[in-house]
Amino acid sequence: MLSRPRVPRLNSGRTSNMGRGSIRGIMMATLFGVAAAQAETSHVYILTGQSNSLGAVKGTPASAEQLERYKSDGLLWNGNMVRSTGEKYEKNPSWMTVAPQQPKLNGSLCMGPEYGFCSMMQRRKWHTANGDKVAVIKASLDGGGNSCWLADAPGYKSMSSTIKAALSALKGRSQVHALLYLQGESDQSEEEITEAPARFLDLLARVGKETKKGSLKFAVVGECATWGGNENKNASGDTTAKLLGDMARKKKNVGWVRTRDLTKITAGDNMKVHYDGKSQLTIGARYAYAVATLEKLPFTPTRNDAPEAAVDSPSAWWAGKMPTAEQTATWDAAAANVEQEKVNKLLSVAGIVVNDPFSGRILLTAAKEGMAHVSLGSKGIALKQGDLSLQLPVETTADQSWKLAEGRTLVVGSPNAPVSLGGAVAISVQNKPGAALQLHLSELPQVRWTLSSPLPAAEITVAGKPAKFVRQGDTYSIVAEE
Repeated sequence: MLSRPRVPRLNSGRTSNMGRGSIRGIMMATLFGVAAAQAETSHVYILTGQSNSLGAVKGTPASAEQLERYKSDGLLWNGNMVRSTGEKYEKNPSWMTVAPQQPKLNGSLCMGPEYGFCSMMQRRKWHTANGDKVAVIKASLDGGGNSCWLADAPGYKSMSSTIKAALSALKGRSQVHALLYLQGESDQSEEEITEAPARFLDLLARVGKETKKGSLKFAVVGECATWGGNENKNASGDTTAKLLGDMARKKKNVGWVRTRDLTKITAGDNMKVHYDGKSQLTIGARYAYAVATLEKLPFTPTRNDAPEAAVDSPSAWWAGKMPTAEQTATWDAAAANVEQEKVNKLLSVAGIVVNDPFSGRILLTAAKEGMAHVSLGSKGIALKQGDLSLQLPVETTADQSWKLAEGRTLVVGSPNAPVSLGGAVAISVQNKPGAALQLHLSELPQVRWTLSSPLPAAEITVAGKPAKFVRQGDTYSIVAEE
């Protein structure tokens, strides 16, 4: 808990030419808006790693709109450092509202997973009820292999001092929950690669001793990026990513999140190693879901970061919490970057929510033709920040609403592959301007439609022939065009 309002100070230095006005405006508004709001309890997470933890967004950062969408009241202590000396970029750190940082490194804003992490923790109300806040102690550096985190290395010593200073500045109740780690692409020597799991576990033990009453119980390890599409191997052919992943899957107190399905920056970086701003938001959201899984926090079933898993299997959902006919299925910021989702047999859910998945669109198809369908219950469909395409039969089991936000598109079937829409129920289409509805059906559905005003932009075919909505009393029906 913060003892009194404190105004965070930014280091001097020019910004890069990446939407500096709007991004700086959001950043400053965030910093000065609620930075000093007091918390009943501060729930602390320690973030460390190399450049993708630091957030080297040199060419395509998160947009001003994305920063606005993902802003939160989470707290940040900036202990970012130079790897060779441990020198900190921020000379006078203090707790502030989480925001992109501006170190003296190169004048450009740096935003790692902390921004998306705090946003998702708050969005899901994890540790943020009754005035509690999520607080991230960030002690990331600008490169280097895992030797930088050995006990006698400048990087670790700087990290240790950062943790002590940040915790001592929290007045009131606090609890340290987990270490968030994103490092590995710079591991080069045989020793660094081979010893990566043991060194991480040693780091976790040492950091645990730095925290209050040894309250740190969990850790989440992020999959390290490849360097220009390649990565270093040891004599056995193993890589840091493989070894860390194997270790995390064996440890009940260590989570693992993937990153390699996400995009890297497209300009200003010939190393082809740094994730862009949108990817950083997604990585942070995945860390939040991994933390919630480890801590057994409550959440509705949400698609995880395992793209190969069929969505009617538990392995496709965080904590194996598969949706049921009484629960919604959510594709959120942490969802895998897979546009085409496979259904083996049946996805039976109360409803589907599409809330800003990385790919922007969710496409559900049958793994084998004619072998799968979707069953939709009373909660229907809500498209908030993404599109949905259902390319398999849909069964509606109750009256429901299809809610389409501005600019969102819901597609059922396709002109070349129409599908059935079964169930004699009422569907209310609640759409904002710019939303669109495409129905390509194999036969006329027995559905009573209620359409919002103005009517949604609709494209309808039945058995390959044009059809349209026709009003019949207080509702609409689909009829073939003459």
